[in-house]
Amino acid sequence: MKVERRIVKIYFAVLAAGILFALFITFSYGNNIFTRTGDNGVSIWDGKMELSREGNTYYYSTRLPENTDEKVIVYNTVHMELIVDIDGNKVYELKSGGGKKVKTTGFCWNIISLTNEDAGSNIVFKVTPVYSDSKPGGSFLYGTYREIEHRILGERIFRFMIACMIALAGIFMFAYGILIAKKGHDTEKIIQFSIFSLMLGIWSVLETQILDLFFPSNIVIVFVSHLMLMIMPVPFVLFLRHMYHNGGNWLWSICCYFNCIVVVARVLLQIAGIFDLRETLWMTHVSILLSAVIIVGMSIHELVVNKLSRQVKINSIGVMVILASTVLEMGIYRFSNRSTPLGSMGFLIYIVVMGIENVRKSRRLMERAKESEIYRKLAFTDELTGLYNRTAFIQDVEHRTEMERTVRENKIKPTVIYMFDLNDLKKCNDTYGHDYGDQYIMMAAEILKKLFALDGKCCRIGGDEFCALAPYASQKEINEKMFMLERYTREQNRKEFVVPVSIAAGFAVYTKDRDSSLSEAMKRADEMMYEKKQEYKKRSVSA
Repeated sequence: MKVERRIVKIYFAVLAAGILFALFITFSYGNNIFTRTGDNGVSIWDGKMELSREGNTYYYSTRLPENTDEKVIVYNTVHMELIVDIDGNKVYELKSGGGKKVKTTGFCWNIISLTNEDAGSNIVFKVTPVYSDSKPGGSFLYGTYREIEHRILGERIFRFMIACMIALAGIFMFAYGILIAKKGHDTEKIIQFSIFSLMLGIWSVLETQILDLFFPSNIVIVFVSHLMLMIMPVPFVLFLRHMYHNGGNWLWSICCYFNCIVVVARVLLQIAGIFDLRETLWMTHVSILLSAVIIVGMSIHELVVNKLSRQVKINSIGVMVILASTVLEMGIYRFSNRSTPLGSMGFLIYIVVMGIENVRKSRRLMERAKESEIYRKLAFTDELTGLYNRTAFIQDVEHRTEMERTVRENKIKPTVIYMFDLNDLKKCNDTYGHDYGDQYIMMAAEILKKLFALDGKCCRIGGDEFCALAPYASQKEINEKMFMLERYTREQNRKEFVVPVSIAAGFAVYTKDRDSSLSEAMKRADEMMYEKKQEYKKRSVSA
């Protein structure tokens, strides 16, 4: 659909522009981090911190142990500015370098290195949320850096692997759609689903915050995460609409256009420094909610008006699995304060199941198309010679006639019509049998195949009659064709068949100035061919 292609172009353009903007923001307005130099050790510690608050700033303070050599404190902040003091001396600071343009500091694993000089000192973490609706959270991890790193990775690695598997599934399906599936075999649907899977995988990878551990306070991660979430509904909706009988309904397009408008609006507001992406997140939530309402409405319509297809049923079950796993994850976190990868697992199950279903359907369509191509080839191919048959020739004539009716004359090039007839075929059949006659026909067909290998289309329209249509260039080219026909015939006769192969040929140039229809030109070519045949008979009698 034209509308769908237009939507695809829009969201790809927006995605590319957004990524370029994220890179620009990263290099122009990256976080400013000041830290006291020290040897990053490796370890872990969950400490109790005394909490106090002044205005919008939260103060976490505690006294350090007596042995702090090669120890670190790691504290994870999300959209927070941070200052760390030890006995009144600032040893660490995190703040945004974008000012009004970019308020957020993103996701940051703040690593405060300690030395023996800090033993027994009072340490204070001054945490200031960037946004009014944000509150600090997370644990203060103390120990050697290596053990802390291992703990963080251990807690998040399973979720990270699931996210990577979702992204890899998207890459696999995209490669399948481009390299294996062909246009018309659900290729667009597979590609849209693969793009959605890839975006979901990238977003999930970034949300695990493992990359933040190795790329501290990298703002590009925050912006790419927002971009993935913003644009994700578009390929998902474009994928879903292929499953429904009302896939051409304007509501699907409205949903995609609205989402693209939201993406552009959010990015422009960020560029102008009016609102941060975090502050306009509600707009994407509205877009996702609108998509969900339209999908539910279309599903109800599909259920009432049409019988639900296999893919719609599987998709509905997959969505319910996602909802159930997400609700279960939220419930576990609410009552035990433990984060689980259940939500990611639900998405992975959905991606894998729908991916397999899409590939299976695509394979079935490809097999049917292959069968149809075989039947089509049989319908238009002469079984004995492998040339096109009379049906194919009639179709070409009808196509040419239709072009003359609908296309301007100067757009249609003149055509040469060649008529061929085999000499002495009856003699070969009567003397040596029809098997030899069939061999004669096949040898003549091979000559004509070579003659029109580069231009034109040759058809067997009768027992020993052949016709070819080729674009007209000049009389010289026609003469060369006739010369090559004689040359190929001589080469064939050196193989000493029971009778010499001889082909009578005639031609006529079809133009609207001379002929009222293609049939008139064919008649002129046939008359010339008949004259050549009579000349051959006279030579045979005189010999």
